[in-house]
Amino acid sequence: MTEVLTIILAAGEGTRMKSGRNKVLHKLGGKPMIGHVVELAAGISDRVVCVVGHQAREVKKTASRHAELEFVHQEKQLGTGHAVQQAENYIAEHQGSVLILYGDTPLIKTSTLTGLMAGHRNSSGGMTILTAEMDDPAGYGRIIRDNSGGIKAVVEEHDADPETAAIREVNSGIYCFDSQLLLEALKQLDNDNQQGEYYLPDTMHYISKKAPLIPLKADDSREILGINDRADLAEAEGILQERIQQKHLASGVTLLDPARTYIESGVEIEQDVIIYPGSFLKGSTWIGSGTVIGPICQLDNAEIASDVRVRQGSIILQSRVDSGSTVGPYAYLRPGTEIAESCRIGNFVELKKSRVGRGSKVPHLSYVGNATIGKSCNVGAGTIFANYDGVNKYQTVLEDEVFVGSNTTLVAPVKLGRGSSTGAGSVVTKDVEENSVVLGVPARFYKKK
Repeated sequence: MTEVLTIILAAGEGTRMKSGRNKVLHKLGGKPMIGHVVELAAGISDRVVCVVGHQAREVKKTASRHAELEFVHQEKQLGTGHAVQQAENYIAEHQGSVLILYGDTPLIKTSTLTGLMAGHRNSSGGMTILTAEMDDPAGYGRIIRDNSGGIKAVVEEHDADPETAAIREVNSGIYCFDSQLLLEALKQLDNDNQQGEYYLPDTMHYISKKAPLIPLKADDSREILGINDRADLAEAEGILQERIQQKHLASGVTLLDPARTYIESGVEIEQDVIIYPGSFLKGSTWIGSGTVIGPICQLDNAEIASDVRVRQGSIILQSRVDSGSTVGPYAYLRPGTEIAESCRIGNFVELKKSRVGRGSKVPHLSYVGNATIGKSCNVGAGTIFANYDGVNKYQTVLEDEVFVGSNTTLVAPVKLGRGSSTGAGSVVTKDVEENSVVLGVPARFYKKK
């Protein structure tokens, strides 16, 4: 198999995005758009080089999180041809195909690119061009084919007469080159145009004299969508959401209203999960089989085991819920929370950096922070785990089978022994012995059970 060098162009500023950030850093499906392109390139290439310029440090840092790649710098953005020229040293030492991708074109599919590269390998062409049939080709160069179906010319829109402008097959800007022909063609580029820039499509003039230009049409024109502004970003998000949702539907997930469900690309969902409308599933969230989510829930980097019920309005961030438990409605699990099997976390309960043991209940209207709750405990309504003194945060421990009366305040650091209880409205400031009952403000020993 011929080796592939992929060059990703990501140096432009993207002024139409109206943003203080380079446009390739804007997120799509929860991932920076450059991340989509880098991961795709790394999966099909032997070597990946990214051309950076505007906000180079941030782009390099972000892109490097998604794959191993190398960078070259385009000091002045003088066109796509000039950008590729910055990678000439890599092209010169490469024997094989050179694939050109763009950091702002993140919807291209692996299957499309592998087809493009296979078509290039199996032809005698010096340059294979990915084309697409578009209902509205405005803004794209038009593909003029010869009688044999090859490419006769690519005409930019500003040079097109009415007959040419009516052609719907367009140039995507994604190319696969023979490395040596590309190197030669780059040396022939000039900037004799109104913008004074070096354009990569101009390499066609040189290469067509040496070898045929081969077209390969994408099955779905939406793959070549370049993101230039916020409207493009919104359109791309819609396309990506449709792909993600179709993938989950095909694998046995029920989405009651896909149009009102948001799922990021890193989310994993097992079969027989039901997702109600208005839910947001983000980050590396994983959901086990038989679980029901929603409506109107947010899960972000959450781990939800099988047969869990996450009820309306609940938020779970960087936390785990084990099988058979219920959460909500309107519960808030903040980072570092672990809920064991068969627990009940009820309405308007907030937990942070806490562990709840098997079969325990925090049914409603409570705050639990920096706590360890044992098995088969019951935390009454309105209980507050007072974990913060304004300077430091402290731990509260409830051993197994503890019963906490309604409106109790547990002032950390404090430990309630196995089988102990508190009376309603108690303020517990000292450790409580096993199997004893305390009550009052501050809570005092009442009796042994």
